[in-house]
Amino acid sequence: MEKLTLNTFITAASDSEFSQYMVLATMKNYLDLFHKNKLFPPFGELVELYQNLNTLLNKRNDFANRMPNKLAGFDFTEKKLIYEKDQLNENDMDKVFEFIDWAMPKLSEGLDEGKAIYDFVEQNIKIEEFGIHPLYKDEGYFLIPDLKKNLFQVFRFELSIIASSEIPFRSLKTSFVETFESAVNEIAVENIKLELIRKYPDLPNPATYNVIINIDFPFDETLLPIAKRKLMRKIAA
Repeated sequence: MEKLTLNTFITAASDSEFSQYMVLATMKNYLDLFHKNKLFPPFGELVELYQNLNTLLNKRNDFANRMPNKLAGFDFTEKKLIYEKDQLNENDMDKVFEFIDWAMPKLSEGLDEGKAIYDFVEQNIKIEEFGIHPLYKDEGYFLIPDLKKNLFQVFRFELSIIASSEIPFRSLKTSFVETFESAVNEIAVENIKLELIRKYPDLPNPATYNVIINIDFPFDETLLPIAKRKLMRKIAA
Protein backbone atom coordinates (compact mmCIF):
# COMPACT_ATOMS: atom_id res chain seq x y z
CA MET A 1 0.00 0.00 0.00
CA GLU A 2 1.23 3.48 -0.85
CA LYS A 3 2.23 5.68 2.07
CA LEU A 4 2.45 9.43 2.37
CA THR A 5 5.88 10.97 2.84
CA LEU A 6 7.26 14.48 3.05
CA ASN A 7 8.29 14.14 -0.57
CA THR A 8 4.60 13.80 -1.54
CA PHE A 9 4.11 17.36 -0.33
CA ILE A 10 7.34 18.91 -1.60
CA THR A 11 6.71 17.62 -5.14
CA ALA A 12 3.29 19.30 -5.10
CA ALA A 13 5.12 22.36 -6.44
CA SER A 14 5.62 20.61 -9.79
CA ASP A 15 2.54 18.33 -9.87
CA SER A 16 -0.10 19.35 -7.37
CA GLU A 17 -2.78 17.25 -9.09
CA PHE A 18 -0.82 14.04 -8.63
CA SER A 19 0.07 14.91 -5.02
CA GLN A 20 -3.60 15.64 -4.32
CA TYR A 21 -4.55 12.27 -5.78
CA MET A 22 -1.93 10.57 -3.59
CA VAL A 23 -3.21 12.20 -0.42
CA LEU A 24 -6.87 11.41 -1.12
CA ALA A 25 -6.22 7.82 -2.23
CA THR A 26 -3.88 7.02 0.66
CA MET A 27 -6.21 8.58 3.24
CA LYS A 28 -9.05 6.48 1.82
CA ASN A 29 -6.93 3.35 2.29
CA TYR A 30 -6.04 4.40 5.84
CA LEU A 31 -9.69 5.03 6.74
CA ASP A 32 -10.77 1.72 5.20
CA LEU A 33 -8.32 -0.04 7.53
CA PHE A 34 -9.49 1.99 10.52
CA HIS A 35 -13.08 0.97 9.77
CA LYS A 36 -11.88 -2.62 10.12
CA ASN A 37 -10.20 -1.66 13.43
CA LYS A 38 -6.75 -2.22 11.92
CA LEU A 39 -4.58 0.58 13.27
CA PHE A 40 -0.96 -0.24 12.51
CA PRO A 41 1.11 0.58 10.62
CA PRO A 42 -1.07 3.36 9.05
CA PHE A 43 -1.88 5.15 12.32
CA GLY A 44 1.79 5.37 13.28
CA GLU A 45 2.69 6.63 9.79
CA LEU A 46 -0.05 9.26 9.97
CA VAL A 47 1.02 10.51 13.41
CA GLU A 48 4.64 10.87 12.30
CA LEU A 49 3.70 12.61 9.04
CA TYR A 50 1.36 15.08 10.76
CA GLN A 51 4.02 15.98 13.33
CA ASN A 52 6.66 16.45 10.64
CA LEU A 53 4.41 18.67 8.53
CA ASN A 54 3.61 20.78 11.59
CA THR A 55 7.34 21.19 12.18
CA LEU A 56 7.76 22.19 8.54
CA LEU A 57 4.97 24.76 8.81
CA ASN A 58 6.61 26.23 11.90
CA LYS A 59 9.78 26.65 9.84
CA ARG A 60 7.93 28.42 7.04
CA ASN A 61 9.88 31.64 7.46
CA ASP A 62 13.15 29.77 6.96
CA PHE A 63 12.29 29.44 3.29
CA ALA A 64 12.32 33.17 2.74
CA ASN A 65 15.41 33.65 4.89
CA ARG A 66 17.42 31.05 2.97
CA MET A 67 16.78 32.32 -0.55
CA PRO A 68 18.21 31.69 -3.13
CA ASN A 69 18.91 28.11 -1.99
CA LYS A 70 16.81 25.18 -3.15
CA LEU A 71 14.94 23.00 -0.66
CA ALA A 72 16.25 19.44 -0.72
CA GLY A 73 14.62 17.97 2.37
CA PHE A 74 14.19 18.24 6.12
CA ASP A 75 16.30 16.85 8.95
CA PHE A 76 13.73 15.85 11.59
CA THR A 77 16.43 14.90 14.10
CA GLU A 78 17.95 18.37 14.08
CA LYS A 79 14.66 20.10 13.17
CA LYS A 80 16.09 22.03 10.26
CA LEU A 81 15.62 22.43 6.53
CA ILE A 82 18.20 21.06 4.11
CA TYR A 83 19.06 23.15 1.05
CA GLU A 84 21.00 22.79 -2.15
CA LYS A 85 22.72 25.70 -3.81
CA ASP A 86 20.22 26.67 -6.46
CA GLN A 87 17.62 29.29 -7.16
CA LEU A 88 14.35 28.58 -5.33
CA ASN A 89 11.27 29.66 -7.17
CA GLU A 90 9.13 31.65 -4.74
CA ASN A 91 5.96 30.57 -6.55
CA ASP A 92 6.89 26.90 -6.04
CA MET A 93 7.53 27.58 -2.36
CA ASP A 94 4.05 29.05 -2.01
CA LYS A 95 2.53 26.03 -3.78
CA VAL A 96 4.14 23.63 -1.32
CA PHE A 97 2.71 25.43 1.68
CA GLU A 98 -0.68 25.91 0.06
CA PHE A 99 -0.80 22.17 -0.54
CA ILE A 100 0.19 21.40 3.05
CA ASP A 101 -2.50 23.78 4.30
CA TRP A 102 -5.04 21.99 2.07
CA ALA A 103 -4.00 18.53 3.26
CA MET A 104 -3.68 19.08 7.01
CA PRO A 105 -7.45 18.98 7.80
CA LYS A 106 -7.74 15.69 5.90
CA LEU A 107 -4.86 14.20 7.83
CA SER A 108 -6.35 15.51 11.06
CA GLU A 109 -9.66 13.80 10.31
CA GLY A 110 -7.91 10.48 9.87
CA LEU A 111 -5.90 11.03 13.04
CA ASP A 112 -9.04 11.69 15.06
CA GLU A 113 -10.62 8.45 13.86
CA GLY A 114 -7.49 6.44 14.53
CA LYS A 115 -7.03 7.98 17.97
CA ALA A 116 -10.61 7.13 18.94
CA ILE A 117 -9.93 3.46 18.16
CA TYR A 118 -6.55 3.58 19.91
CA ASP A 119 -8.02 5.09 23.08
CA PHE A 120 -10.89 2.59 23.18
CA VAL A 121 -8.55 -0.38 22.84
CA GLU A 122 -6.07 0.98 25.37
CA GLN A 123 -8.85 1.48 27.92
CA ASN A 124 -9.83 -2.16 27.45
CA ILE A 125 -6.35 -3.56 27.96
CA LYS A 126 -5.13 -4.26 31.48
CA ILE A 127 -1.59 -5.34 32.29
CA GLU A 128 -0.74 -7.14 35.54
CA GLU A 129 2.58 -8.41 36.82
CA PHE A 130 2.26 -11.87 38.35
CA GLY A 131 4.35 -14.39 40.21
CA ILE A 132 7.29 -13.34 42.41
CA HIS A 133 8.13 -9.73 41.56
CA PRO A 134 11.87 -9.31 40.91
CA LEU A 135 13.72 -6.06 41.65
CA TYR A 136 15.06 -5.98 38.09
CA LYS A 137 12.13 -5.33 35.79
CA ASP A 138 13.81 -4.15 32.58
CA GLU A 139 13.86 -7.65 31.08
CA GLY A 140 11.32 -10.45 31.13
CA TYR A 141 8.22 -11.76 29.39
CA PHE A 142 4.70 -10.72 28.65
CA LEU A 143 1.80 -13.02 27.78
CA ILE A 144 -0.92 -11.76 25.48
CA PRO A 145 -3.99 -13.84 24.64
CA ASP A 146 -5.27 -14.49 21.15
CA LEU A 147 -8.92 -14.88 22.07
CA LYS A 148 -10.01 -16.18 18.68
CA LYS A 149 -7.65 -19.13 18.96
CA ASN A 150 -7.81 -19.50 22.77
CA LEU A 151 -4.04 -19.41 23.19
CA PHE A 152 -1.27 -17.26 24.58
CA GLN A 153 1.43 -15.57 22.55
CA VAL A 154 4.58 -15.12 24.66
CA PHE A 155 7.09 -12.35 23.98
CA ARG A 156 10.37 -11.52 25.61
CA PHE A 157 11.06 -7.84 26.28
CA GLU A 158 14.03 -5.68 27.15
CA LEU A 159 13.71 -2.05 28.18
CA SER A 160 16.71 0.08 27.30
CA ILE A 161 17.72 3.74 27.29
CA ILE A 162 18.65 5.30 23.95
CA ALA A 163 20.69 8.50 24.06
CA SER A 164 19.69 11.12 21.51
CA SER A 165 21.39 14.44 20.79
CA GLU A 166 19.66 16.05 23.78
CA ILE A 167 17.23 13.89 25.74
CA PRO A 168 17.59 10.13 26.40
CA PHE A 169 14.45 8.09 25.89
CA ARG A 170 13.36 4.55 26.64
CA SER A 171 12.85 1.88 24.02
CA LEU A 172 11.13 -1.49 24.39
CA LYS A 173 12.67 -4.27 22.33
CA THR A 174 10.46 -7.35 21.97
CA SER A 175 10.89 -10.74 20.36
CA PHE A 176 8.42 -13.57 19.92
CA VAL A 177 9.20 -16.61 22.09
CA GLU A 178 6.48 -19.19 21.51
CA THR A 179 2.78 -19.97 21.57
CA PHE A 180 1.04 -21.87 24.35
CA GLU A 181 -2.19 -23.57 23.43
CA SER A 182 -3.85 -23.20 26.79
CA ALA A 183 -7.11 -21.94 28.21
CA VAL A 184 -6.88 -18.22 28.88
CA ASN A 185 -7.11 -18.08 32.70
CA GLU A 186 -5.08 -17.29 35.83
CA ILE A 187 -3.86 -20.86 36.37
CA ALA A 188 -2.57 -20.99 32.81
CA VAL A 189 -0.35 -17.91 33.13
CA GLU A 190 1.29 -19.24 36.30
CA ASN A 191 2.01 -22.57 34.60
CA ILE A 192 3.38 -20.79 31.54
CA LYS A 193 5.79 -18.76 33.68
CA LEU A 194 7.13 -21.93 35.31
CA GLU A 195 7.58 -23.48 31.86
CA LEU A 196 9.45 -20.39 30.62
CA ILE A 197 11.82 -20.51 33.60
CA ARG A 198 12.49 -24.19 32.92
CA LYS A 199 13.13 -23.69 29.20
CA TYR A 200 15.09 -20.42 29.42
CA PRO A 201 17.24 -20.52 32.58
CA ASP A 202 19.13 -17.31 31.71
CA LEU A 203 16.15 -15.52 33.32
CA PRO A 204 15.66 -17.50 36.57
CA ASN A 205 13.03 -15.10 37.97
CA PRO A 206 11.87 -12.90 35.11
CA ALA A 207 9.50 -9.99 35.42
CA THR A 208 6.37 -11.45 33.83
CA TYR A 209 3.25 -9.59 32.78
CA ASN A 210 -0.17 -10.81 31.79
CA VAL A 211 -2.03 -8.74 29.20
CA ILE A 212 -5.75 -8.97 29.91
CA ILE A 213 -8.00 -8.29 26.92
CA ASN A 214 -11.74 -8.76 26.64
CA ILE A 215 -12.37 -7.26 23.21
CA ASP A 216 -12.15 -8.94 19.84
CA PHE A 217 -9.94 -6.71 17.68
CA PRO A 218 -7.29 -7.60 15.07
CA PHE A 219 -4.33 -9.07 16.96
CA ASP A 220 -1.27 -8.06 14.91
CA GLU A 221 -2.55 -4.72 13.62
CA THR A 222 -4.10 -3.37 16.82
CA LEU A 223 -3.99 -5.35 20.07
CA LEU A 224 -0.32 -6.31 20.09
CA PRO A 225 1.18 -2.89 19.19
CA ILE A 226 -1.04 -1.05 21.69
CA ALA A 227 -0.27 -3.60 24.41
CA LYS A 228 3.47 -3.08 23.82
CA ARG A 229 3.13 0.67 24.22
CA LYS A 230 1.10 0.31 27.39
CA LEU A 231 3.57 -2.22 28.81
CA MET A 232 6.52 0.13 28.19
CA ARG A 233 4.80 2.91 30.12
CA LYS A 234 4.00 0.55 32.99
CA ILE A 235 7.56 -0.74 33.29
CA ALA A 236 9.11 2.73 32.96
CA ALA A 237 6.78 4.31 35.53
